[in-house]
Amino acid sequence: MRFPVLVAVAVTVALVGAPSVAAPVPKDAGRKPVYFPTAVGAKWVYETADGLLETAVVSAVEKTDGGLIVSRAGADGTRTVYTKMVVSADGLRQARDGADDLGWVLKTNVKAGDSWDMPEGGTRTVYGPEEVKVPAGTFTALRVVWEQNGATYTSWYAGGIGEVKRARTLDGTVTVTRALKSFQLKGGK
Repeated sequence: MRFPVLVAVAVTVALVGAPSVAAPVPKDAGRKPVYFPTAVGAKWVYETADGLLETAVVSAVEKTDGGLIVSRAGADGTRTVYTKMVVSADGLRQARDGADDLGWVLKTNVKAGDSWDMPEGGTRTVYGPEEVKVPAGTFTALRVVWEQNGATYTSWYAGGIGEVKRARTLDGTVTVTRALKSFQLKGGK
């Protein structure tokens, strides 16, 4: 009769006194998300303010010292406005309106409420993260407000997807100029 009691005591001591082992750290732990897709074939479909659909796909990705240059094209192979985006863990940069200077579209290495000046004028301020609802669903996104020449442009960026919504405020009137209707990664995932 003593033998089962000793086994129970030994098992209890082994379980209680055993050193705890931490779970393995995931590979992506501590990495900042990027706020734009970096896979060729990723596809956005947006609803525009006039009810039309705008479709763009990632057509190429190349590595540079400052991150990845992601090129976009229309779904039919045509060029899109603001074709190339430089994507890094620090945010998104893009040349606009024919300028060579890459302005920060979104900075992720700042805190909510921080602002920066744009090469073509105006100031951008980042807020969030916050939830935003669009036809494609509800996303956790960073909101970027760009004030320029009396107008306010607001864009919401979700990790791995990019812009999910854009609105313009002019003379107190807010117009949603595009909202994400669907998004697919390469291969329709």
